[in-house]
Amino acid sequence: MKNQPHIKKLALLLVATGCTSPVIATSYQSWTQDAGSIGNYHAGRAAIAEDASTNFYNPAGLIRIHNQQLLAGGTPSTSDIRFRGTVATNTLGTGPQAVSAQGGTFSFLPYAHYAAPLADNLVFGLSVMTPFNSYTNYGLTSNAQYAATQSSIRVIDVAPSLGFAYNDKVAVGFGLDLEHARGEFDYSVTSAAPGSNTLTKNTGSSYGYGFHTGVLYSPTENTRLGFSFLSQVKHHLHGGSSNFSGPLANNAAGGTQYTNGLKINMTLPSTSTLSIFHTFNPTWDVMGTMIYSRWSVFNQLMMQNVAGISGGASNNLIIVTMPESYRSTWNYTLGANYHINEKWFIRAGAGFDETPSNNSFRNLQFPDSNQVALALGTHIQATPTIGFDVGWTHQFAQNTRINNLSQATGDQVTVTNGSINTSTDIYGLGLKWDIV
Repeated sequence: MKNQPHIKKLALLLVATGCTSPVIATSYQSWTQDAGSIGNYHAGRAAIAEDASTNFYNPAGLIRIHNQQLLAGGTPSTSDIRFRGTVATNTLGTGPQAVSAQGGTFSFLPYAHYAAPLADNLVFGLSVMTPFNSYTNYGLTSNAQYAATQSSIRVIDVAPSLGFAYNDKVAVGFGLDLEHARGEFDYSVTSAAPGSNTLTKNTGSSYGYGFHTGVLYSPTENTRLGFSFLSQVKHHLHGGSSNFSGPLANNAAGGTQYTNGLKINMTLPSTSTLSIFHTFNPTWDVMGTMIYSRWSVFNQLMMQNVAGISGGASNNLIIVTMPESYRSTWNYTLGANYHINEKWFIRAGAGFDETPSNNSFRNLQFPDSNQVALALGTHIQATPTIGFDVGWTHQFAQNTRINNLSQATGDQVTVTNGSINTSTDIYGLGLKWDIV
């Protein structure tokens, strides 16, 4: 098979879709890289290899793509994040205050995957998607603002890969992950004086590099086993800005106190995936996946050179440390496809996602808990070369607590205590185009 002249144009299209908005997920790991996988909650993702999205899930699966293919779409979602409890701030001097705050929102994440055979046993793939993202915003109307207002982490991954068939049963794949990360962590500082709330906005971005690899084993025509590995990526968000705006800025003279030397360091976990896919008959497929995420590398989130108040005076060199002490986690999923006819099939799935956070360090920025997910979707092959995917996943989060978490931001110390209740609805809309 020969490469086609469309590759450069389609690669540019993929890069252009990289703009995105964050969506809440377990911690900030996302399972929304294509609409089809949303329909069965990514069950079998390293073994299905039914379209170009396998480039990210398991690049070895690219060998099953026999012509140029473009997969593109988006995943709108809504999250409901409710905190009820108390927030105490030493600078107010009033003791714990009852708080009810809502931090969820609407967001939209685009994605694109492309595959092109280069030879009979070699296929190129390129993906642009968002493997890690999270967003919470509690606003400025409650005392929750002294712990957190807007917090977000967003990672855009550009992933070129190659899949190689060793023989008719074994294929291997390898790809690079070129990531751009952006983080924002905002909160308010106050005093006993009425109307003294002053907002600190902290933003930074960075580039990071990693790799993903995989193996696909097909013992029979109807059964596939897949294993894939996504490496950890270290991000050093440098060159960011910290703005301290309001009455307390500049030694209570007001205005904006500013520094562009903000630094934020964080490590994204490696992920190991084991999947199985089996076709029982022309009507039924079943699939399952286990995913291990090494979240133990994420011990704390530290911000350096933050603008605020320290030692009773304005200071642009404040260090803010948010302990996380994450633990490594497992994600389990099962799914099935029901083929109504040659052009239409139904997807379904369910799964359980462990939280990496724990009761001692859980915070409002990442109000995470164990989740159970149910999913439903469909694929319609409208023409021999054009297909459409629609998916929906609902994530039920276990109610959990923030237990008297103390956070120091310069002179202000905030203690948060209460319960967190979250749920998320994720929708997938996608187009598959076989370029023949």
